[in-house]
Amino acid sequence: MFRSVGRPYLNTRVTLMSRRLVGPGMVEKAIETPLAEIEPLLAALGAGALAAADTEELPRFMEQRRLSILLDEILVLARPCSRQHREFLLYWTHALELFNLKAILRGRIAGEPAAAIRGELLDMGPFAALPLEALLRADSAAEVLRLLEATPFAELATQARRVLEQGRDLFFLDTSFDRRFYSGLAKRAAVLETIDPAAFRRLMAAIIDGTNLVWLLRYRFVYGLPPAETYYLLIPAGYDLVARHLKRLTAAAGVAEAVAALPRPLGRRFQGALAIDEVARRADASVRAVAREVLRRSPSSFIRAFAYVLLRAGDLMVLRGVVKAKQLGLPDELARAALTGRRPAEAASA
Repeated sequence: MFRSVGRPYLNTRVTLMSRRLVGPGMVEKAIETPLAEIEPLLAALGAGALAAADTEELPRFMEQRRLSILLDEILVLARPCSRQHREFLLYWTHALELFNLKAILRGRIAGEPAAAIRGELLDMGPFAALPLEALLRADSAAEVLRLLEATPFAELATQARRVLEQGRDLFFLDTSFDRRFYSGLAKRAAVLETIDPAAFRRLMAAIIDGTNLVWLLRYRFVYGLPPAETYYLLIPAGYDLVARHLKRLTAAAGVAEAVAALPRPLGRRFQGALAIDEVARRADASVRAVAREVLRRSPSSFIRAFAYVLLRAGDLMVLRGVVKAKQLGLPDELARAALTGRRPAEAASA
């Protein structure tokens, strides 16, 4: 039973929309449902648009459908929020628009024509903060960054300019954008007022600490970056995983050693994880677990709305993956392993 304390209308909207979330066994059921019969199942989850017919532009088409569903719901939830809470939700959508910004910069650096770049972009609808046509007309990456200075992405432009001036490659450009976005999210969370600050802190801690841990392991043990450079690329805000912990973890010799050195309560959460993919899976599961708890128990309508958005974004990714796997003709067991992280035997016993 959901509590309905705080802004009554927003609480009611969140409660009603929460019925669209993927419940226990629903992903398994979707995987086992033939493609021709999956539309009613997705429609019951408010995601019927994902079952649209195949097209030549399937990947982008599917991603646009997923994004449109999510943005339409965020718009509904943002309207009754207070100004500060609405601005936080709108800032979160910038993470979705980073896809367009990165595509434009990559295209400009590679000298691709504007038409080719435009074909890769996603429509952000009323959430669009980038002047896409002006950016597409820019004759260089430097011009793109100059234009960004008049947008909510001005801080990203400053960071990106430093990266390009240092002659770094696109990897560092992407990571600088991601780091700056999460830094901004943490900064806004630190001053945001709620009637349930403890719940909001738990949710933000799961997001920021989990993201930092996964990035740290990937930068060190996949890309082979040195400890100092790895630390520089992390989000400069921590909750349970503060600066001194991050510095110590960057010096670990491998994934197992880093996981073993995690402070509480993170140590218990990731205990025994030997691969980065497993750490990433547990980090995502942690965010979802906290979000579900907050959605059920928090008296704050805003925190419940944010928790719903996080859960819904993940659900739509999985449902899109189910449809894509079916359209590609993947066997159910491969789709199951990719989308749930479980083998068939594990799924059957769950």
